[in-house]
Amino acid sequence: MAAQGPRGIYVIALTRNGARSAEVTSKSLGAVALAPKKFAAGLDVEPFDGPVADLIRKLWPLAGGLILVMAAGIAVRSIAPLIKDKYSDPAVVVMDPEGFYAVPILSGHVGGANDLARELHEAMGAIPVITTATDALNKPAIESWALSRGFKLEDRSGVVKVNSAWANDERVAGYIDPALPKDLFRDINSHLCFVTSDLDKALSSGDVVVALSHREIKGGPDLIIRPPMLALGVGCRKDADPKKVEEGVLLALKEGGLSSLAVGMVASVDAKRNEAAIIKLAEKLDVEYATFTADELARYKTPNPSERVKEAVGTPSVCEAAALAAASGGELIMEKRSGGVWTAAAALIDISES
Repeated sequence: MAAQGPRGIYVIALTRNGARSAEVTSKSLGAVALAPKKFAAGLDVEPFDGPVADLIRKLWPLAGGLILVMAAGIAVRSIAPLIKDKYSDPAVVVMDPEGFYAVPILSGHVGGANDLARELHEAMGAIPVITTATDALNKPAIESWALSRGFKLEDRSGVVKVNSAWANDERVAGYIDPALPKDLFRDINSHLCFVTSDLDKALSSGDVVVALSHREIKGGPDLIIRPPMLALGVGCRKDADPKKVEEGVLLALKEGGLSSLAVGMVASVDAKRNEAAIIKLAEKLDVEYATFTADELARYKTPNPSERVKEAVGTPSVCEAAALAAASGGELIMEKRSGGVWTAAAALIDISES
């Protein structure tokens, strides 16, 4: 198995000239170069034996990007059985052995294959052959814009609607929740026909609508994007059942009109630093888990303090105070909710961009 480069990029060649190009490319991009053993001698590349499809299959789960210095047909047949979706597949770029052309063939936007092809232009002079419609028209890809900012997509099927509208010169309107910074769309504002904080106005326009919000929105927008603007404070009994905590807290968010996809951090008191249920909840939400000392939490004035909680952990509030602490004092928008073995509250994180 090849060593993994610092960027997780592998350059795989099949011919003698391709091996030379792979060596140069790997040094320029901080990648690992591989070539058949008979062509690897005297070059700073790793040798391999056997079918290239087997090598690609082994590297697939490790790779952030694959530069395949070979015929496009060989590349396509090799990767075809491995393809899952553009949100998890690595970037794949095909380059000819002389380094004249770089053609992204998989995960052009989210995986970064288009950008990788552009890097090959800088490193090798290879001409990037970009075929994705939005790039060809110098328009953004909504999923790349969102994911590069740490935002999450509510329903990925909406991505196609937005990108197709842009590719076909159709109108796309933007809705932004009143609690969000008003300029959050600024990078793509020129591609939106208008931006509003009036949801009814956006939905009645007849345009394709992309929405930025932390709240549950029933129907309407073609795509809802979730910025990580909720600090979720959680408390629970010692050794509480992780499944009960997860199900209860996620239901509390939903009943509170909030999307779990907008959670940017889970927080609690230091005494719960190693509590499996809260750790697993943070892992489920794919966010950081932060804890604060009882003294830190006791500084926050909360609407539902408890003397019993203060006696147990040293602060009159865990979930509400932890949410406020994680949000650096931001507005508490979901007060304490309890499910017997768990408590939860949510506050707004300021995600303004300087």
